[in-house]
Amino acid sequence: MGNDERYSRRISSEEAKKGYIFILRDKLSFFPPRGKPLTLCTGEAEKRVTVESYHCTCRGPALPHDHYFIRWEGLRFGEKIMIIKDKEIAERYNLISKK
Repeated sequence: MGNDERYSRRISSEEAKKGYIFILRDKLSFFPPRGKPLTLCTGEAEKRVTVESYHCTCRGPALPHDHYFIRWEGLRFGEKIMIIKDKEIAERYNLISKK
């Protein structure tokens, strides 16, 4: 499976605490455009979500930028997740956790 067919990352303590999956800017094209709904599925849950963003100056006021994320509760620090596009249903993605 190529990198264009999946998005994976290890969940940070902030992501686990605040209930979101951070999306790297160079992987935004993997997901629908910001604000357009997608269905994210696990074995136990299916939820309509959107890619959201917030403005940030964590690199200093001279380098403002946006951070992108999907809200998802129940993540654990250090958990390795993989999001895979469903090949049969558009805008449907499967979330797989490797605990």
